[in-house]
Amino acid sequence: MKIIATVLCGSLLHAVDAGALEQSVPTWSEITGARYYLATSNRVPAVIKSIDGRAYTDRVVRIQPGKRTIVVQAPHRKTLQGPNKRIVVDIAPCMRYYINAQLDSSLGAEWRPVVAYADHIAGCRATAPAPVPAPVPAPA
Repeated sequence: MKIIATVLCGSLLHAVDAGALEQSVPTWSEITGARYYLATSNRVPAVIKSIDGRAYTDRVVRIQPGKRTIVVQAPHRKTLQGPNKRIVVDIAPCMRYYINAQLDSSLGAEWRPVVAYADHIAGCRATAPAPVPAPVPAPA
């Protein structure tokens, strides 16, 4: 009988802990420079240099949702390399964004950063912001 009670209490505590953990884990999004579509011509992987002025060296960067300014490093070419460029993206919660470099031609150095694809992150749940209380009218 004690074993059953111990197992039951343990499973209830685990369920409560999982619920508390789910509420305490912040919502995140991810940005990567990995190439998503292989068939798009003159599109190459990009290197994410910084987001909102903070430098990153990770291949996948985990960030908070919101409007972000992303600096993308120019793609490496055999003899030509253009300047780094910025792209502003409104990052939605629980989404992974693939930022790639779209070359204007296969020979030139001109390019632009593009959002190649956005995908939902499995297991991530968007937490709704806390509701704003309605103002209380002043008594007349």
